[in-house]
Amino acid sequence: MQQSVTTYLNCDDLQQAIASADNGFDDIKRGSRSTRYGQIWNTSIQAFDNACSIVSASGPTYYTCSGRIESDAGESQLEAATDGIGQCLGSEWSSSTSSGEVRFHRVDGSGPTLALKNFENDRGAQMVVMRIEQ
Repeated sequence: MQQSVTTYLNCDDLQQAIASADNGFDDIKRGSRSTRYGQIWNTSIQAFDNACSIVSASGPTYYTCSGRIESDAGESQLEAATDGIGQCLGSEWSSSTSSGEVRFHRVDGSGPTLALKNFENDRGAQMVVMRIEQ
């Protein structure tokens, strides 16, 4: 089911996840499990579509969420997500696009980055994934 930006994006949880990046998301990690891809933690901080977790694999630990977004006619899901997240983050953040990925960073260069990408899931649906890392 597709959702509008106001129903899939929780700005308060997004801000909390961003603030938690400085300590490797330790304060928002809950029960974990080991997989062949690395360690995955649950989290009660659900910034995006109630489908978020924290992952530690071969690189830095990151917070990630994915979901399907309702977009206006002619607007891609990635564009809709970019607009919604940009509104949440405010004027202290800027974005850049490269190779189909949108990256948000603070204007002053401090803190974590947030990246958005779109992908097609195994059922052929267009999805968006968000990733926050230090």
